[in-house]
Amino acid sequence: MRLPPGYARLKDNLGQIIRVHRLAGTGTDAPLPPKLFAHRVGISRVTLSRIEHDRAWPRSETLEAIIDIFGIDWSDVAEPGVTRSPPRRIPDTLQDLQRDTLCRALRAGRIALGWSLSDLARYSGISASQLSRIERGQGGKSAVFGWHPDYLAIELQDRLIAFTHPVLANVAGGGVRPIHPSYQK
Repeated sequence: MRLPPGYARLKDNLGQIIRVHRLAGTGTDAPLPPKLFAHRVGISRVTLSRIEHDRAWPRSETLEAIIDIFGIDWSDVAEPGVTRSPPRRIPDTLQDLQRDTLCRALRAGRIALGWSLSDLARYSGISASQLSRIERGQGGKSAVFGWHPDYLAIELQDRLIAFTHPVLANVAGGGVRPIHPSYQK
C-alpha cells in the first residue's frame, strides 16, 4: 500500500482504531453494525473482522473508503515519516483518471466473474503479479493500455484510453462472459 507523502507506515493498532471509530459512530449518525459497515466499505463481514482484530491489512481502496466514512485523516491511521517507496501517483490528466477507472473496473469485473488473479493470468497470458499491479493502478505505461480506436483522429489530450488486451477489455467492460480458464482444454 502506498501512503500519502509524509507517512511511513500504517499504525500497528489500525484494526482497533477502525473498530473504536465504528462503535463510536464517528462520521455517522450512530454506531454501525459490522455487516452494514462492511457493506458500505465494500468488503465482507469476515474481512472486516480480520482487519479489526489486526489479522489482516486493508487494501488501499478499502482504507480510503473507511477514512471517507469516518471523516478522519491519514494522521489517525498512519505514522508520520519518510518512506522509500515512490509517492502515490495522483491522477492529474484525463488519461490518468481513465487509466485508474479502467484498473478499478478490471478488478470489479474479475471479482464479479468469481476469478482469482491466477485465473485471469491463465486466461490472459499476463502474470498474476503484473495483473495485480495493473489492478492497483501501478502498471505505468503497460502495453495493455492504448488509445481507444474511435478517438484516434482527435487531439492527444482528448483521446480515451482503453485496454488493448482483448481479455482485459472484456473483463473490465462487462462484455460477453469469457470462458473460465478451468473449463478450457
